[in-house]
Amino acid sequence: MRIALLTCFTLLIALSVHSQTLRGIVIDGETKQPLYLVNAIDNASSQSTATDERGAFVLPTKNGDVISFSYIGYHTIQRLAATDSVLTVSMFPLSVSLQEYILHPDYTPYQKDSAEMATRYSTELNKKPIKIGFNSANGGGFSGLIGAPVQKMSKSYKLNKKFQENYKKDQEQKYIDTRYTPELTTALTGYAGDSLAIFMNTYPMEYKFARSATDLEIKMWIRQNYKDYLKPKKPGIAPTGKK
Repeated sequence: MRIALLTCFTLLIALSVHSQTLRGIVIDGETKQPLYLVNAIDNASSQSTATDERGAFVLPTKNGDVISFSYIGYHTIQRLAATDSVLTVSMFPLSVSLQEYILHPDYTPYQKDSAEMATRYSTELNKKPIKIGFNSANGGGFSGLIGAPVQKMSKSYKLNKKFQENYKKDQEQKYIDTRYTPELTTALTGYAGDSLAIFMNTYPMEYKFARSATDLEIKMWIRQNYKDYLKPKKPGIAPTGKK
């Protein structure tokens, strides 16, 4: 009896260790603003994720694992995982003199493309709007009172804002495409060619779900949509056949 209880207790400890999750936020060490699409990689398990628009991330890990944070134009740094608290990571631009840790992990094609695009369009993506603020120099006064409204009315401001929005959507769709793939969908539904394209366009995947879902949840989501797709939409009309 004691052996059985000891075995169960050991299994519970092992399960609790493997189910731990690290949560945190990554910010610019100078501006304190959140950093979007920072790569966070667990060096022990090679599991990785990227920060969202708020700089937040969630990564399955264990206490004591070394987590590496890398971002184009910033020093790569490492932190120890502590799953009992929220980790705040400050990253500094390469122009700041800090001790630098350089890692060379095996990046996925999505991560490589994301890094390349961020570098190519760094000027457009990092352009910040004029903000109204108080300046204490020369007796004080508000700055940007004229510049901010004029900027919002300018064509270049609108084009840049639209570019940043489209860039974000494009990066999100590219990540979705790494989880919701034609190969996986074909394996679960049997569809190919036009039938596969129609099915995937009928059931697009949301970015937040693609980020948070496990591989099993992705498969269950496809199977559930496949069952719904097989249901006749009108009496006497069958769904599109397989090719």
